[in-house]
Amino acid sequence: MNEKVKKKTRLKGDERREKILRTATEVFSIHGFHGSSMRLLARAAGISEAMIYNHFPSKEVLYDAILEKRLETTRHLYFPTQAAEAGQDREVLETIVGNYLQEQRRDNSFLRILLFSALEDHEFARKFVEEPLQDYFLFLSSYFEKRMRDGVMKTMDPQVLARLLIGMVHFLTLLQGIYKDPGIQSAEIEDLKNLTVDLFCKGIMED
Repeated sequence: MNEKVKKKTRLKGDERREKILRTATEVFSIHGFHGSSMRLLARAAGISEAMIYNHFPSKEVLYDAILEKRLETTRHLYFPTQAAEAGQDREVLETIVGNYLQEQRRDNSFLRILLFSALEDHEFARKFVEEPLQDYFLFLSSYFEKRMRDGVMKTMDPQVLARLLIGMVHFLTLLQGIYKDPGIQSAEIEDLKNLTVDLFCKGIMED
């Protein structure tokens, strides 16, 4: 009986932790890091500040947890390793571009957090750029470099090429989700994905 009670209590604790992370992501994406306090977060989550500190001893720990959670839930969307190993170029590009557009259309709160963090010179954006983003660029540039050696893609700087791909799709999400550009608001994700990949392939593929 005691074991069941402990298990139930632990589950509630896990759920509370997840709620804090979700609420913190929303609060930071609206108010930024400088404009958010633990008091504001506690009020938004409907719990006490003490409860937040019970799960996250400091803001820094909370920031790291938000980043880790994001990477844990989205990493599989942007590393199409099987398609890359099989040399399925179109599949690799469509997976990355399509998932990026879909994910940002679904919820752009993490993107907003990164923008706030960069503008406020906060450590959150630096941690993202210096670690997970570099890992991703390494994966993508290594793939491009291999396909260049295979004679499938034109010879060019694979590091720059990786960033150009992400730059294209990233700016599309900014125009649509942040700037609310009327010229792209009604565009379908499938159409944006296909057009982006078509243009990119025409520029990098050997004839």
